[in-house]
Amino acid sequence: MILVAHPVGNQNVRALLRALNQRQLLHSFHTSLALHKDSLLCRLPIVGKECLRRTFDQVDGALLHSYPRYDVPRVLCDKLKWFRLTQRNSGMFCPENVYQHIDQSSAQFLYRSARKPRHVYGYDGKCLALFRAARDIGGITLNYEAAFGSVAYACKVLEHEREANPAWRASIPNISDDTVRKQTTELALADRIIVASTFAKRTLGDFGIAPGKVSITPYGAPAPLVHPPAAVRPGARLKVMFIGALTQQKGLSYFFEALNLAASSVALDVTVIGGDYANGRNPTLNAELKKVQWFSSASHDQVIRHLQEADVLVLPSLAEAFGLVVGEALSTGTAVIVSQNCGAADLVVEGVNGYVVPIRSAEAIASRLVELASDRQKLATLKHNALLSAGGTTWDSYAREVLDAILCQP
Repeated sequence: MILVAHPVGNQNVRALLRALNQRQLLHSFHTSLALHKDSLLCRLPIVGKECLRRTFDQVDGALLHSYPRYDVPRVLCDKLKWFRLTQRNSGMFCPENVYQHIDQSSAQFLYRSARKPRHVYGYDGKCLALFRAARDIGGITLNYEAAFGSVAYACKVLEHEREANPAWRASIPNISDDTVRKQTTELALADRIIVASTFAKRTLGDFGIAPGKVSITPYGAPAPLVHPPAAVRPGARLKVMFIGALTQQKGLSYFFEALNLAASSVALDVTVIGGDYANGRNPTLNAELKKVQWFSSASHDQVIRHLQEADVLVLPSLAEAFGLVVGEALSTGTAVIVSQNCGAADLVVEGVNGYVVPIRSAEAIASRLVELASDRQKLATLKHNALLSAGGTTWDSYAREVLDAILCQP
């Protein structure tokens, strides 16, 4: 039996829960808020829509354990724009406090539980207390999903950005020393580490994690859409998209620099979807966003519709363990340009369904944008190949590989 703990239960967590439920291997699931769709909270005005995102109908209610003390106020404060209360590392309802509360609560549950699991499955920066409890009890295998790769590696990259790009400092995530220490300790405790990409495994290796301790299980991608990608029209503007949190960790400054370089040669139609990490405190970003169509948030269906209309997705991440949107782009027949530090570069066949460019190279991105805007036949071929290459890895196959890595380890 396997105990799983995660603050919200995103796509990869849900895929694992489905697989565990089907095999009757789920001991319990611990999160901030876990509901079923028939819950009264899901029918309330204003908060009902958010509550529906926290439903887990595939899991028996007796196996769901909620610890909402910090996360529910966090969501409400964000909606009311009380950002000081949710500011990373310092706000009363910051994500770090949410993670710590759930971690400590799941650890106490493990101590009290009369029926101990054989395995626990935790996520980076969110399971130190749980892992320590399992070690105290003994006889429990510790499985760890390093969804962000090495946090220490990301800190090293971002520290360079603070010096090289001072105008973008407000958009650089503030990763505390405590967060780095916590992940370092979790990694040392773990018996088995799961990552989604070769890039994530490399970042762990750079900081001393033995390769044999790490298994690569790529995240799932949507099945290719039935409809063919949008036709490429001669003379039309190249439709470019960026999807993700608006942070410098995503290579944001290099994205906009590339657009400005390419726009001097070709016509672009740019759409950006993502919340502003700086909350308006980055004047340079504010000026760039005025030049494009920007949505601070969008439902998953809306994201897919935008991708269906796009020609190319650009994701020039400086340190990203995967990048789920790349698989979604390919499934809609959208070509992709990603950096070598985006884990989803594993999905890209160079010059076939997209391009992989060096990090911090606005020139390389701009060159590819100009090429695709100028060579419409090349663009049409990439979009066609994107659709053909999509769906090679599903969420079901991801979950099966995770379980194989857990249950087949010596």
